Amino acid sequence: MGSMRKIIWGFGIILLFNSCNLFSSKNKEKVSEGEVLEYQLMQENTDKMKRIFFVLPSPIEISLLIKKSGVHFREDLLNDMENLPGYSTSPSRAIALGVYCADLSYASLNEQYQISIEYMNVSRSLAESLGILRTVGQDKIRLLESNVTNKELIVDIVSEIYMESNQQLREQDRYSLAALMLIGGWVECMYIATQSVNPNEKSHEKSHEESHEELIKQILDQKLSLESIKTVLRDNQADPIIKPIYQDVLQLEKLFEMSIKASDTEEGADFIDSVDELVFVQLVAKIDDMRDYLVH
Repeated sequence: MGSMRKIIWGFGIILLFNSCNLFSSKNKEKVSEGEVLEYQLMQENTDKMKRIFFVLPSPIEISLLIKKSGVHFREDLLNDMENLPGYSTSPSRAIALGVYCADLSYASLNEQYQISIEYMNVSRSLAESLGILRTVGQDKIRLLESNVTNKELIVDIVSEIYMESNQQLREQDRYSLAALMLIGGWVECMYIATQSVNPNEKSHEKSHEESHEELIKQILDQKLSLESIKTVLRDNQADPIIKPIYQDVLQLEKLFEMSIKASDTEEGADFIDSVDELVFVQLVAKIDDMRDYLVH
């Protein structure tokens, strides 16, 4: 996973370097002011998208945390494939692509092979409808069809769909769509994670209780991701799709901050004792509302 990000990072730098040819004086031609402003805007957007891409954990990474927590797979948490025809605009398709990639990650890491194949086909279809041509090679698809229980191959394909789709949107200067895809994936992962935990639940098994608490901690650690999300959304508030998402993110940020009680917890107490259960319930409800807005 890390190596793939490094490859994409390197490729993005190459793209930026090549774009600098706009300023080359090979033909000693004077660059117009409009071209300079266009280049500066492109570079600014590219930098912002790099920040959000490398700060936000991928759907695979969050799904792995959910898997490690020991909670059971719940198919009812997935975005229904019957919603697909309703995604008829580019923004709704970009959001849905992120959402379905998150669902695909969650299903594949839980060894739900048939569901993974179905959601993989949905994700590829959405990518193609957005003009994203190279997601996964046909050779890998054929290999998977003959070996549908190969979890490593499925995870590899999920990563390719997610990373290639976002990279191509950025290459095409479709920064709003790239941001919507990333946010769709992040919100869906947070939805699955928050619906999988209950801060009031007490388990008789110590190992299960510890993993349960760890998942709550990982959820609250996602507060660090919000600053990058805010930056991208704030600069695109003119978009009627993005504006309400930005307002939701601001409210979510406050709930993250309030979810941990002031440091008056006894020394040596469990982490779960520092979580304000009432605020955490509100946080879960807010993510539920955000997810409902994004998928409907």
